[in-house]
Amino acid sequence: MAYHDAAYILSHNCRKEVSLHEPGESQTYRFHNKSGKEIVVYRIDGGLINNDDVLKCDNGIYIEDDSLYLIELKGVDLNHALDQINNTIDILLKRPCIKVKRLNARIVLSRVSIPRITASKENKLKQLLHKSYGGGDYKKQSRLLEDTI
Repeated sequence: MAYHDAAYILSHNCRKEVSLHEPGESQTYRFHNKSGKEIVVYRIDGGLINNDDVLKCDNGIYIEDDSLYLIELKGVDLNHALDQINNTIDILLKRPCIKVKRLNARIVLSRVSIPRITASKENKLKQLLHKSYGGGDYKKQSRLLEDTI
């Protein structure tokens, strides 16, 4: 991946676990790196994308096998979280034409409240990840979401 500025890299190592959360909030994303692969944890909001006028997700985790996880820690607005993920994909990957082998999207909500309108946005995101980004996947969970590689 083309992003190497230390100003927005939270960590770059082979650590076994990464835990991301917003200060004072209950939502947590936990990444278990049992394989010991090299990973880079990015601050996207206020880091890679440092513009208050555009939607963007909170963090990204890039893995040495060319996989990327985009993570949004959100209150209850799933619709807004989906917009943030989609806009981040557009800004960081589509517009500069940067390819990753696999892209995964993760949204951690304080509680899940799903209006009907969100289902079509979720399906579009799932299709985009699957077709354009190596069979990547999308997950949402309330309070705690964990991935293991």
